[in-house]
Amino acid sequence: MASHPDEATLVVSRRIKPGREKEYEEWVHRIIAVAMDFPGFVGVTTLAPEGAKSNVRYLVWRFEDKTSLENWKNSPLRIKLVDEVKNYATHQFAEATGMETWFALPKMESVVPPPKWKMALVTILGAYVISFLAHLLLNQYIDSWPLFANTLLFICILVLLLTYLVMPYLSRLLRTWLYPR
Repeated sequence: MASHPDEATLVVSRRIKPGREKEYEEWVHRIIAVAMDFPGFVGVTTLAPEGAKSNVRYLVWRFEDKTSLENWKNSPLRIKLVDEVKNYATHQFAEATGMETWFALPKMESVVPPPKWKMALVTILGAYVISFLAHLLLNQYIDSWPLFANTLLFICILVLLLTYLVMPYLSRLLRTWLYPR
C-alpha cells in the first residue's frame, strides 16, 4: 500500500530490560489499542529485526499527517504509557515523513533520514534508469496498447523495482554519501 504524501511516521527503537519481556508485550498491546482509536492513526508495525529472541524491538507508527502525529505524541494517555514503558525498556525516537524509509539501513538504532535533496537525487537516478530500460525493452511490444494500460504497466514496474530492488541497492551503494558520520 502506498503512503499518502502527507503521511508522518514515528519510528521507536526499544531495548527490553532482562526479565521484563512479558510486561513489555502487554504494554505494546495496550498502547496499540489506545492508538487505534486516535484521530489520524493509519497503522503500526512491530519489528524484531534481530529475531524473536532478541531484546530489540521497533514500533513504526504511521499517521495521516504531521499534525495527527504531534497530537498523538503529546496526548496525555500516550505520555503516561511512554512513562510506564521506561520500567520495561529503554528507547530512542526517530521521525520520518515517508520516502526516507526507503533509505533505511540494516542494524541502525533509528531511522535518521538523509537530506531531502539527496533523497531526491538518488530517487531521480533510480527512476531514470528503470524508466529508460523499461521503455527501451518494452515499447516495441506495448506501443499499440491504450495509453492508460501502457502508463499503468510502466508505473507498476517503476514503483516495484524502486521499492524492492533499486532503492535498497542505491542506499547501500551510496551509504557514505547519504549517511556521513
